[in-house]
Amino acid sequence: MTLSGNNIKTTMNKAWTGIDRTDLISSMDRIRNEIHARMTDYTKASNEHPMLAEFIDTANEILLSNDAKRLRCILPVLIADQCDFSQDECLNYGIVIELLHYTSLIHDDVIDEDQYRRGVKTLNNLFPNSQAVLIGDFIVCKAIDYCLTFTHSDKIIAQIVEAMKKLVTGIIMEQRYLPKERAIERYKEMAILKTGSLFALSFGLPFIDDNNLHEAKKCGEIFGTLFQVYDDYLDRDDDDPGMNIFGLCTNKEIIEFWDEQMNGFMKYCRILNLEPAVKTLFQHLHDQNYFIEKDTSDGLLFRCPQF
Repeated sequence: MTLSGNNIKTTMNKAWTGIDRTDLISSMDRIRNEIHARMTDYTKASNEHPMLAEFIDTANEILLSNDAKRLRCILPVLIADQCDFSQDECLNYGIVIELLHYTSLIHDDVIDEDQYRRGVKTLNNLFPNSQAVLIGDFIVCKAIDYCLTFTHSDKIIAQIVEAMKKLVTGIIMEQRYLPKERAIERYKEMAILKTGSLFALSFGLPFIDDNNLHEAKKCGEIFGTLFQVYDDYLDRDDDDPGMNIFGLCTNKEIIEFWDEQMNGFMKYCRILNLEPAVKTLFQHLHDQNYFIEKDTSDGLLFRCPQF
């Protein structure tokens, strides 16, 4: 689908009328509730081999946690609202992305030997590592299986395969090469691959049949880089300094890097006419205590766009 000039103008005028905080919370709650309901229906509809029941039930219980941010699956719905894409299709895209994100967390927990996530026992806490990894693999298969019911399923699955290959590459790069090279360009490459790959799906899949697919994916990759930097800030005291940008670079270098990435992100948002959706996104992030600007002796860190 390609938006006409009239559709873009109407949508932008509607979105730029201002977002009341109460309306924002209500809108986000609506989206989260719709996502949760659809994910619940998806898990209940599962009809797998009885030998897997215990593993699948436990995995689904963690997946459906109310504490999950769901940002990766909220984004396609915000874009649908903004660009007049099918909200039903974009909700489905969000579910698939959340499943892929969840399986990456399962594998991360095994790699990092984490026993809890958001205060809940991880799969590798409840089952042996080998079984947790296999359940993660199984959920990837379920996500692809879910895609087979979609319009443009072949294109969507191709994008998913590309994203997962990039994600694996980014994780290996982070573990094996980043601590040795300690260069911001290598960090940027890692962040685009590791975190940007799934955000590229969040921004990109709504545009799956649109001429702006490439630009939408680039927008998501850059946003993923920003997200990785902020996560590194939150984890700066716990991470290996060789794998965290706050151990690799000075505050001045990070400020310059962040501002450069944010400018690139907003450039693509303007190309895609997504500024109003991004305004909602940033207000939501701030409500979740994310992307909060910090004053440092070297300048303002995590500078966000002024709408």
